[in-house]
Amino acid sequence: MTDAAHSTTTTEDRSDYWNAYYAERSTTRRPLPSQFATFVAGELEGPHRVIELGCGNGRDSIFFAGNGHDVTGVDASDAAVASCTALAAALGEPATFLQSSIDDPALPQRLAGSPGPHLVYARFFVHAITDAEEKTFLDLAAALTSPGDALAVEYRTVRDQVGAKETGAHFRRYVLPATFQARALERGFEVTYAVEGFGFAKWRHDDAYVARTLFRRT
Repeated sequence: MTDAAHSTTTTEDRSDYWNAYYAERSTTRRPLPSQFATFVAGELEGPHRVIELGCGNGRDSIFFAGNGHDVTGVDASDAAVASCTALAAALGEPATFLQSSIDDPALPQRLAGSPGPHLVYARFFVHAITDAEEKTFLDLAAALTSPGDALAVEYRTVRDQVGAKETGAHFRRYVLPATFQARALERGFEVTYAVEGFGFAKWRHDDAYVARTLFRRT
């Protein structure tokens, strides 16, 4: 399901939008992490290999790296990855960033990193991709994890179709949590925590109705 008032329909449209968006917002000032990142960090026991898919401006990747995790952020936007790389260098944080689409068959090998527990993390990414890409995202999460590893997601749900939006017109897909969870279950993930509501991802006038869910790979 898409928001007709805030959507573009092609991959090229989306790429152009996000490249322009991140190019205009490049900064070397330390950003605040999202509420979701601080919540997830509190759930982790010890250092993890953190892979953020759809890392955007890198603020959560930078936050995880600053808290002792081995972090790689992935984004399809060249401008986002360039901005994130410059930000990490300016702040002296060891996070690394890769430009890639999630359907690149070489991506799991490119993301090979330190041993130990893994976390695949995605905030506000699932609703920015198509339904078909959601399945690809979950396939990739399964490929990147082993039993005991974690998947953490936060996204706009079908209940967020109305209400103020702070960012400009772009593709948004409002996700049904039950469908997402069922697809994750099919790929070997079980829900360990799930909640929905307002107040988890408020930014200015945009108080998104989101689902945040933690999964464990079985």
